[in-house]
Amino acid sequence: MAIRLIEGLHLTATQKRHLGEILAQGWAEGYSGRIRYSVSPIEGEPRRFRYHWRKNERDDFGRPVTREGLGIIEWLADPG
Repeated sequence: MAIRLIEGLHLTATQKRHLGEILAQGWAEGYSGRIRYSVSPIEGEPRRFRYHWRKNERDDFGRPVTREGLGIIEWLADPG
């Protein structure tokens, strides 16, 4: 199984792996550690999904902030 970034900022290999596992399980949401992921299918494009990830952190002054990313991925599932 492989995830290809179509649109959006860089995804780490770990983030791609987590998104692939969420899709393989048929889930719309999932989390790993402090990062929460959500995916939704794009109508008319069966292997493409919109993704959104969120991570709670603290800024340099100790204030809570939410870091997030979004974009479009293509899921290249294993044949078989």
